Amino acid sequence: MRVLLAVHGFPPHATAGVEVYTLRLAKALRGLGHEVLVLSAVHDLADRPGALRRRVHEGVDVAEIVNVHHRGTLEATYDDPDVDAAAAPVLEAFRPDVVHLQHLLNLSIGVARLARDRGTPVVWTLHDYWLSCPRDGQRRREDGAVCDSVAHDVCARCLADSPYLVPPLQRGLSGALRSVGAGRSLHVLHDLMPRASEAALRLVRSAQPPSAGLEGALDTRRARLLEAVAGMDVLLAPTAFVRERTLEAGVPASQLRVVTYGVVGETRPRPAGARTRVGFVGTVAPHKGVHVLIDAVRRLAEVPLSLDIFGSLTVHPAYADGLRSLAAGDARIRFRGPFAEGGQDEALRGLDVLVVPSLWWENSPLVLLEALAAGVPVVASRTGGVPELVDDGCSGRLVPPGDPGALAEALRAVVTGRDLAGPLEPLAMKTVEAGARELLGVYAGVIRERAPR
Repeated sequence: MRVLLAVHGFPPHATAGVEVYTLRLAKALRGLGHEVLVLSAVHDLADRPGALRRRVHEGVDVAEIVNVHHRGTLEATYDDPDVDAAAAPVLEAFRPDVVHLQHLLNLSIGVARLARDRGTPVVWTLHDYWLSCPRDGQRRREDGAVCDSVAHDVCARCLADSPYLVPPLQRGLSGALRSVGAGRSLHVLHDLMPRASEAALRLVRSAQPPSAGLEGALDTRRARLLEAVAGMDVLLAPTAFVRERTLEAGVPASQLRVVTYGVVGETRPRPAGARTRVGFVGTVAPHKGVHVLIDAVRRLAEVPLSLDIFGSLTVHPAYADGLRSLAAGDARIRFRGPFAEGGQDEALRGLDVLVVPSLWWENSPLVLLEALAAGVPVVASRTGGVPELVDDGCSGRLVPPGDPGALAEALRAVVTGRDLAGPLEPLAMKTVEAGARELLGVYAGVIRERAPR
């Protein structure tokens, strides 16, 4: 079977959960004897928008399309003719039996149209809430509050600082630098001085905020996305929580199926013992709630514990600076930086408990599943799909999101041995290979449905 996986970013350039999941799925499908091509977006100011590049990563063939959001419109964030033009020859040459969308951020619903026009079945895994929220699919407002319901007047205000709605001044400067071959300098400048770059972009955006009419444009976005979904074969929700939110967005139940992730290798038992080595692994960003975790640890000054924070400190440099200030020289709190794909096991071996203090509706965090598989208990926010994954009081503890006091008390109980100190047999969890086999069954089913009768 020839499988095309479409995703908004791919390692080594992008290494968050969806990208890592896609890499593991691609390798598992190849290991089972199938041909796989990853269609990905890449942000590169030194190259022409819409340029198509080919590469191989860990044995996986990748076709990547340059997207720097040079059009600057809301429409182009979900339906981009440059992306479509670059994707068309990829589908024509690869001739996939099925297209499996992982995320369309940075890509285009045109990928689904191209597949439909070829008679190719389309499957979409809903890794977040992008269908109803163009702000990275997080369903959080600019002030950090979770959006229990969607109101496009609120969304319009929220998008005022979206990096995808690029104002004319910023587009003009970037285009001018590309035209004289200096686009790469922008990347170098950000890498060398991320804080200054972030401040400069804020200044440019404040001078030319997104144009009016976003509320109507959001109505159009919703209608166009639902139209695209209607032409797809099945949408996969990793948790029941995501399925319910997708129903609320207007997708019919007949198109939705809950299919949990297969992301782990072998599962290991949880040993008994002291749990003083606390850790966070993930994107160091406001919606992940790292500041809540540091606040909680600072409240436990008398408790013998350490906190290791794994994740890049340059993605959101201003936020990272704030975390360092919040840590205020506490020697127990260590910023470890990022690690490459494959480094999860080593990081988890150095932890006794993983904390997932997220403030948004987490779907099915890979690192949470990896920790449980590795025999590491989890203290996590009771949010989104997390309660479907953590057996409160057995495999972990659940606390209210955004409550450093509650998190501190949960950590106190774990670190002092009152909670989660005992052993636990390996949990029944879906492996990467089992997940790939299940998806192959989904693919075969939609292919049969499309076959002439």
